Amino acid sequence: MRLLREHLSGRTSIGLRTGLSLAMILVLCTALAVVAFGARSAAERTIVPSILAKAESVGRATAALIETALAADIPLDRLAGVQAHFLKLVNDNDEIAEMQLVRDGRVLFEVGKVDGDDWPQVRVPVHGPDGAQAAVLVVMADPGVLSRQVMAVLVDVAFIGIVALLMALELGALVVGVGGVTVLDAIDGRLRDLARGRLTRHPPAGAAARDLVGPLDRQMDALAARQEFALTEAERRGDEAQVETLKRLESETGVGEMHVVGNRAAAMVRPALFLFMLAEELSRPFLPRYTQALAAPGVPFSIDFAVSLPIVVFMAVVALGQIPFGAFSEWLGRRTGFVIGAGLAACGYLLAGLAGTYWVFLAARVISALGYSLVFVSAQGHVVDRSAPSERSEGLAVFVGAIMVAALCGPPIGGVIDDRLGGNIAFLVSAGLAVIALALAAWSLPKPERRAVGQGLALSDLKAALTAPRLAPLLFGCAFPAKFILAALCFYLIPVELQRAGYSAAAVGRLQMIYPVIMVLAVPVFASVADRLSARAAFVATGGLLAGAGALLVVFGSSPLILALVLMMLGIGQSMSIAPQSALVADSARHVPGGRSAGVLGLFRLVERSGNAAGPAAAGLLLGSVGFVTSMMSIGAIVVVGAAAFILSGRVPARRGPAAAAPKEARVP
Repeated sequence: MRLLREHLSGRTSIGLRTGLSLAMILVLCTALAVVAFGARSAAERTIVPSILAKAESVGRATAALIETALAADIPLDRLAGVQAHFLKLVNDNDEIAEMQLVRDGRVLFEVGKVDGDDWPQVRVPVHGPDGAQAAVLVVMADPGVLSRQVMAVLVDVAFIGIVALLMALELGALVVGVGGVTVLDAIDGRLRDLARGRLTRHPPAGAAARDLVGPLDRQMDALAARQEFALTEAERRGDEAQVETLKRLESETGVGEMHVVGNRAAAMVRPALFLFMLAEELSRPFLPRYTQALAAPGVPFSIDFAVSLPIVVFMAVVALGQIPFGAFSEWLGRRTGFVIGAGLAACGYLLAGLAGTYWVFLAARVISALGYSLVFVSAQGHVVDRSAPSERSEGLAVFVGAIMVAALCGPPIGGVIDDRLGGNIAFLVSAGLAVIALALAAWSLPKPERRAVGQGLALSDLKAALTAPRLAPLLFGCAFPAKFILAALCFYLIPVELQRAGYSAAAVGRLQMIYPVIMVLAVPVFASVADRLSARAAFVATGGLLAGAGALLVVFGSSPLILALVLMMLGIGQSMSIAPQSALVADSARHVPGGRSAGVLGLFRLVERSGNAAGPAAAGLLLGSVGFVTSMMSIGAIVVVGAAAFILSGRVPARRGPAAAAPKEARVP
């Protein structure tokens, strides 16, 4: 046994599923490299001729104007307005670097200056009234345009490649089916344990994997039985040395222990949830511009508020729908609730893509919000209903992970679709994704079971929740401002500012990836450190200060680099605070008298979603009144003040009563 353990522990294993994921990444990266090389070659073959064709077209039109003047007996060197006309053409066409009118080797008029003679150029003859060549119009094209356009193509390919990798890993379950994933999980778990020298038992495998892992499971069960028999006999004989040896062996090898499996409820709903969330995230980079185009003909309020209103309405409906839809989906059954919600959202996306007026588009966003809210609570309820208490945190982490990966993938894809095909096509794609998510949920989720609906949350529950220690400063000083600044900056102010500066929707989508990337990478790290240091409140407060201070960076300008730093600080700040904040809310719930802990959680969700709705509304009003920089700084200051208020609340002695003082870890030092 010892030799076997030493042999196995001397080997390393990355796991079967990890190995398959790495193989998938390798194949996709190779394919993307080939695509990138082909894109560059195709761009060089097509863009240069296109640029030269445009330069020739401009040159011929200008030569025709000069020939008209010559036909009126105006000498070449006395033509008026040529310099201004050349200047306008060079300024209006990025592809044109220089224009010259040359006669007998002498430059009569010139705008722009290039270094060297190897630039791409076209030479258009200018004929006099007698048909003889009177001059030559030289139009030089800017080769930097080629480089920039090729680089833009390659950047799009690179980001789409990253998104493709994430989507391939996220939807890998669909390639082999749910049964295939079960087989992979069964084999992978056992191989990993053996590679670490662990002789743990595993729950019975499904029918598809039983033939593969059954013999190994029987051996592990036999070893566990022999270990238990030997330990019982040693204890009966009073052989303490043997008992000690057997217990040490059990501790080192795990023989007889049961392997803890992953949360299968979350794994079942994750692919459908990911596709549905991806459908909503597609619109993030171009939604303000799309709304502005519909609102332009005339609305009864400012254009900035009109642009923010669809975002506000969407967030408000989602916020208000959380509690009633939670009970409704419980009565319907979680699968039915998911399917109905996805169908509603698909109808909303379809209507948004076909909308010809602002008010129809606004109604479409309301319909999508109703569907989004119902899908969200149904998927979350599915995880909670089918998870043991010990698995619930893991299951909800998987649930949140699907949402964050969708937030990573959606904006760059939506930006590219908008740039190439238009925002209305992007909404139609969203409708298609919602339909696919609907079908996938109907296929993969278990048959719904209608259950009696509980009492839900009464107003008295919410009022009682506010008596929990430090809950009010936490909710209104940290939770509300966190969602307020996220929605105001990421969903409205930054996309609007970048679009006003002339950046494409694809560029906006790429910038919007910064926040979810940081969240995905940093949230687990900060959550672990906060728990280990017992400093949850300190992390919540520090995260709020960082997020708010990041918005103040716009005092140095509103370039993409500055805005990227703003999003980085927002991501770092919120990744520090999000998990400790939820833990503090749970701590507060345990101190609510009368068993009304559900009121704390309901109030927490309501306050968070209200921040999502209020953020874009405030941003729209501020942007129209005081401009971008002041709006950003005002919202950042609100978040900083809220975090400071939470810190100060920890320095005031809590009143003693039925709701006892907060735990030590909830106090800011």
